Amino acid sequence: MARRTKDESAQTRETILDAAEIEMQARGVSQTSLNRIAQRAQVTRGAIYWHFADKRALLEAMVARTHLPLRDLRECLSQHIPGNEPLWLLREVMRHGLERLGNDPRHRRVCHIVMHRCEVTDEGHPADALMRAMFEDAREVILSLCSEIDQLDLLHPPLSARDASDMVMAFVAGHYECVLRHPETHRADRDWAPLVDAALRGLITEAAARRLAREPAAKPRELEPADH
Repeated sequence: MARRTKDESAQTRETILDAAEIEMQARGVSQTSLNRIAQRAQVTRGAIYWHFADKRALLEAMVARTHLPLRDLRECLSQHIPGNEPLWLLREVMRHGLERLGNDPRHRRVCHIVMHRCEVTDEGHPADALMRAMFEDAREVILSLCSEIDQLDLLHPPLSARDASDMVMAFVAGHYECVLRHPETHRADRDWAPLVDAALRGLITEAAARRLAREPAAKPRELEPADH
């Protein structure tokens, strides 16, 4: 009986989060009431408060449910990349991040909420802190990989590791913005490999580009969080 109660509680929590995602994407975070979330989830407001202190806690749980930190992704990918090569790791990190937009509806929905459905006031918004944390986490991993690539003399001589990491972040963030803002013209369900490889060729030497082309893409398994 205790096990059943625990499972039912976990399922209720997931149902609430699913309902919150749908309501927040449709109405915006500030215009979404807990009453509406409760109605969609077919639970009471008390049930929501049992699991979440407030709307901010709901938003944070939504992000946590879909967010796979890049340091975890890098660690997982490194088990599939021969020699743990930073250039190939960077390519696969970029590809995986962009491919999630096409094959992970929950990830796409939550990113749209955080990036475009959170109205920022003078007091700020909890999404600001979430976005900063996610950005810094990604930037730290990308800069680390670019630094390793630079140490192997694989970057174009005028570029520093910081230059390269800034360009990679802009490339990925730009596509996220376009897909989420203009899904009718900038589709997510596309083959991202040619775009990623073209972007990388602009950062690395010709010898490195030839080396990259010879290495088949990794096909890692089980990269998503367990509850996804």
